[in-house]
Amino acid sequence: MAKIKNINFNNFRNFKKFKTSFDNKLNILFGDNGSGKTNILEAISLVAKGRGIRNSILSNLIKNNEENFYIKKNLEIKKNFFDVEIFTEKKNEKLRKVIKVNNNLKKDSIDYLNQSVSFLTFTPEMERLFQSSPVSRRNFIDRLIFSGRNNYNKLINRYKKILVERITILQKDNYDIYWLNQIEKDISITGLEIYKLRNDQLKLLNRNIKKLNNAKNFVFNIDLYIKDNFYYSELNVDKYINCLVDSRYYDKINGVTKLGPHRSDIKAKINSEFDASLLSTGQQKTLVLLILLSQCFFLINDKNLTPILLFDEIASHLDSFNRQLLLDLINGFDIQFFLTGTDKDLFSFVSTNAEFYNISNI
Repeated sequence: MAKIKNINFNNFRNFKKFKTSFDNKLNILFGDNGSGKTNILEAISLVAKGRGIRNSILSNLIKNNEENFYIKKNLEIKKNFFDVEIFTEKKNEKLRKVIKVNNNLKKDSIDYLNQSVSFLTFTPEMERLFQSSPVSRRNFIDRLIFSGRNNYNKLINRYKKILVERITILQKDNYDIYWLNQIEKDISITGLEIYKLRNDQLKLLNRNIKKLNNAKNFVFNIDLYIKDNFYYSELNVDKYINCLVDSRYYDKINGVTKLGPHRSDIKAKINSEFDASLLSTGQQKTLVLLILLSQCFFLINDKNLTPILLFDEIASHLDSFNRQLLLDLINGFDIQFFLTGTDKDLFSFVSTNAEFYNISNI
């Protein structure tokens, strides 16, 4: 069980200084647009691998005219307390994020932190998730996989790197065919692993959503699936390699690898009848909340992980059904929540005790 007890940061985004403690259950940050609510969620999320909930480049996280940001948090993990420091430093003229646990940089301490802390996020863009671009949906599913498998980002980053390397080789006048063959083998192995993990993720979501539907009688049935003309169940490494070889000329001319999980889309069929892109904004929000509720069940019951939920501007388009879904999340799990909205009154439906923070007054 992971909880963030307090946070203290300097020179982060629009804040010169910020310091507060948090409730173990429900924290609601409200205030005017631009006051910094999302920035606080972003500072919280940086304890995990990567660049936070907005995936921003590090230089954009530093307050204007400052050189570095500094964040300090006290975390409770399984009744043990940890001081976590996060800051930027330059190495070989490149900015990087550094994390210290209890004032040390030991790998085993960082690994323990990564294995113990998991985030599930909602951002305003997700209200139109199934009307946006395929990359948004891939990233959404990839973040869910990452929430239960903290080394998944290494797989994705490796895959992206070898895709670039393959195109670089192809666009040379003369290249080492042996090296190209090896790169395409690596792409095939890595690509198939990504396909499998995404497919497994969608299967478990579908399974848990069905269980939830049976218990709660939700408004519609959902079937999540991968749409990809290249991917099929019998695809193996040899077949994948052959397809890459056949597409070399096309890929060289166009500067992209046309086949693989980076070209997939994640789709949802509603009531076995129509695509989720036809849902209203409120209904798409319902769908995303159902997916996050399903992922909570998986992480807690199957992975023994208690995620921290960061829900940005969650209060808009909250009809009675979406309010009930949010309450099911809040009341159904002993986990920590951070919700943001423009007005305190937007959260009047929350029946449980909550800590409210007026960010406009900071």
